[in-house]
Amino acid sequence: MNIPAILKPAPPWLRRHLAVKCLLGVFPRSYDQWIEYNRGATAYVDLRDPEVRNVFLKRSFEPDFFAIASAVLADGGLFFDCGANFGLCTFGLIPSVERGLACHLFEANPNLTRYLEKSRSLFPSVSIKIIEGCLADWPGTSRFQINPEFTGRSHTELGGATILQNVVLDDYLEQNQIERITFLKMDLEGQELSALRGLTKALARGAVEVIYLEVSSELLRRYSIGPEQVVDFLSNNGFRIFYCRDRDLLGRQPTRVRFAHRGLNRLRLAEFEFADDHLQTDLLAIHEPWIDKAESQ
Repeated sequence: MNIPAILKPAPPWLRRHLAVKCLLGVFPRSYDQWIEYNRGATAYVDLRDPEVRNVFLKRSFEPDFFAIASAVLADGGLFFDCGANFGLCTFGLIPSVERGLACHLFEANPNLTRYLEKSRSLFPSVSIKIIEGCLADWPGTSRFQINPEFTGRSHTELGGATILQNVVLDDYLEQNQIERITFLKMDLEGQELSALRGLTKALARGAVEVIYLEVSSELLRRYSIGPEQVVDFLSNNGFRIFYCRDRDLLGRQPTRVRFAHRGLNRLRLAEFEFADDHLQTDLLAIHEPWIDKAESQ
C-alpha cells in the first residue's frame, strides 16, 4: 500500500502528522530541525516529538501565554522559564520584546540541553542562561523518568532511571544575586508546588511579580497533591489568581481591577474560583502590589 492510500482515511490534521512521520522514516537523521512559529519565532527541535511536530505543522504555539508574557515584559525584565522543554516559550518571546530582556531556562531532561544551546545561539545579544536540574524545595538529587516520545511528559518519579541534581530557586537567586523576577512561567508536570516551596523566601519578600503556571489535578495527584494546595500556597503568599486562557473566559465576567503592569490592562482576565474537583488549565498569579488598589467601577 502506498503512502497516499495510508493517509487518505485519516482526518487532515492526522494526515499531516503521518506525512511528517513517513518522511522522518525515509530520512531518519532529519528529525533535528529549525522550526518557525508565531510569526517570527525560531527554535531548534526534535520533530519526533508529537507535540513539537504539532507546532511545526500549525506554525503556532500557546497564543494565550504569549499575549500575557509580551504584556508583562513589554519594557523588558527577568523571565524564568521553569520547565523549558525545547524552549518554545522563551524563544517565541524574545522577538516580541525589543530590549532589556534576560532569560533563565530551567530544564530537567538532559537530552534537551543541546537543543536549547543551539536555539540560544540565535540571540547573542540577549542574556540567556540554561540550567539543568529538577526544581524542588530541597537540595540533593531526584530520580527523573524521561519520556522518549513526549519529552514534555517526562517527570520526577521515585523509580526514575535518571538521577539529577535538584535546583532550589531561593538558593539559585541568592547565588546569582537576583533581586526580582518579573515573570515566571512554570510547567513541571505536577511538581509546581515543590518548585514554589523552593521559592518561599523570594515570595515572602515580594521578589516575584507575575506567575503563569499549569495546574492539573491529574498530574498533581501523582504526588498526592490537590490543585487547591497550589492555589492556597499562592494566595497565602500575597497573590491573586486569575483565569487567563480564552477557553476559560467564556461565560465569565472580566476582572474589574487595574494592574501596575499596564500591558495587562489590555487583556481579558477573570477572577479564579474552583468550579469542580478536576482542574486542567493554566492560571495567572499576580502579586498584590502589582494590582492597583483603586479598582475600576
